[in-house]
Amino acid sequence: MSDHIVHILPEQVASQIAAGEVVERPASAVKELVENSLDAGARSVSVEILGGGSALIAVADDGSGMTRADAILSLRRHATSKIRSAADLTAIRTLGFRGEALASIASVSHLRMQTRRAADDNGVELAAQAGNIEDTRTCAIAAGTRIEVRQLFFNTPARLKFLKTVATEQGAIAESFQRVALANHQIAFRLSADGRVVFDLPRANSVLERFRQVFGPKIATKMLAFDLDRPGIRAQGLAATSQESFATGRMLYTFVNGRAVRDRMLIRAVEQAYQTLIPRGRHPATILFIDMRPEDVDVNVHPMKTEVRFRNGGAVFDVVYHAIRDRLSDQTDSASVSTSAEPSMPPADDAAMGLITMSSKTTQDRADDRAPSMRSDSPLRLVPDAPIDKAFQRPLTLAYDRDARGGSPAAPIPATPIPMYSQLRVIGQIFAGYIALETEEGLLLIDQHAAHERVTFEKLRRELRDGGIRTQSMLAPVSVELNPARASQVHAAITEIRAMGFEVEPFGPTTLLLKGAPAVFGPEGGAKLLTDMIESMGDAGFRGGGESAFENWLKQLACHGSVRVGRVLEPAEIHSLLADLDRTEFKTNCPHGRPVHIQFARGQIERMFRR
Repeated sequence: MSDHIVHILPEQVASQIAAGEVVERPASAVKELVENSLDAGARSVSVEILGGGSALIAVADDGSGMTRADAILSLRRHATSKIRSAADLTAIRTLGFRGEALASIASVSHLRMQTRRAADDNGVELAAQAGNIEDTRTCAIAAGTRIEVRQLFFNTPARLKFLKTVATEQGAIAESFQRVALANHQIAFRLSADGRVVFDLPRANSVLERFRQVFGPKIATKMLAFDLDRPGIRAQGLAATSQESFATGRMLYTFVNGRAVRDRMLIRAVEQAYQTLIPRGRHPATILFIDMRPEDVDVNVHPMKTEVRFRNGGAVFDVVYHAIRDRLSDQTDSASVSTSAEPSMPPADDAAMGLITMSSKTTQDRADDRAPSMRSDSPLRLVPDAPIDKAFQRPLTLAYDRDARGGSPAAPIPATPIPMYSQLRVIGQIFAGYIALETEEGLLLIDQHAAHERVTFEKLRRELRDGGIRTQSMLAPVSVELNPARASQVHAAITEIRAMGFEVEPFGPTTLLLKGAPAVFGPEGGAKLLTDMIESMGDAGFRGGGESAFENWLKQLACHGSVRVGRVLEPAEIHSLLADLDRTEFKTNCPHGRPVHIQFARGQIERMFRR
């Protein structure tokens, strides 16, 4: 018996351990194989799965293909054409680079590879089991590569046991496939599961067109193109209007230099850009592309390459936040603003734009040295140069302040603008809470409380940033009695209460003397407004939580001080509110995220009357 406790693991065991890090589930295998196809310059990628990917994963492309020697070498661990030295790790320009994925997949499956370069007369076919090559032969195949992975995890029963149901694993594959397709609109993709086509995506002219292919025209018409280019960092993509939100964050996609990533900082930047625009607990639909120098981002953080580390995360956060927030400040043309950028890859010829099939196209795993590299400055085409159809180019919301956005190279696609709120014909007030307006396209209902709340909130926030909320003195001081149980807490928050525009002084242990109220509201009703604010205070008072917490109190102040549903407005008051709304940023939603207006298309109304 040996005295040695430490020993070297057999290669097969080491490969299976590595496979557990890289290939977590069938979706991981699909992601790695498809990304290898993209690195190989494929213009068409097709995926077929059976049994949620456990029985079969077949990936086929028309990429560069491999020689017999490279194909054999590609099944060995750390065999790659993407990097050659440690220095290359500081500037990764391809999706794959570790040389682990294919070897890891082969070590836990029955794998068959067919590949051919365009310059070769014949292709080569390899058959491997548990990572060991058992057969090689020549084969007839179109230029490219096809890889079949059968019985995934057949020799690792513990991993197999933790797989979910077929439907769950199929859904995970579709999600992974979807992310890759969104990031590569100039490439055709097809996914079929158990003989049923899940995705059939021809090459698209823009990110918006690919988004429409994947999610349909209804949500696509509500996406806003944004683009902000700062030195070394560019943030561009599509963001849903503030009137669209979702119960989960599954519609939020983030990419760094073309790579799909999960980064909490990027997600936080996107969601903060929507703060006060969508209800708390709801999430936006966003596709965010970050382009930056490869040396400024570390993608070698995790074997699955879904996590990144930024050299200057604060700068990235700032660019993302302002790119989206500034776009949301004027939601004039949903999905109708075109960037001046050209496509990342040359446009395909007409013959190549057709749908691909599994039998006629093949896929490749390992890219050879001719594979195109990902450039951090590769431009994207966010929206088509020409409208797809009239319904698709029509803006969702009001086309006000069209000329207010300056400095953008974007050229708008012709669309029928809807005038500003104050220029629409006022029909009247409904249920003492909603203002009815007539537009060329239909009927607009405005929630008077939500509208006034947004106007008031933006005025308060602007005054606060300009030096402080303006206070209007009262004709005579008013005493405000406090609940004895909370009096000390209120007295401790005197500084914050004053910052919100209330001129107050302590007047005994349970009394405040109110001498002035926020000028936005006027002095009348100042005492009730202050009382409402005090009653809204939590256990922490007005302290804690920093700037975001103080902004929440401004929301409360705007809410308590705004006109309520149930109050009949005079015509002059209606016109004044509409004019104020036109001059306000983020006017489509109240600070809590509820919609300010709802539009009923004329055609929708006519259909209800069966006209």
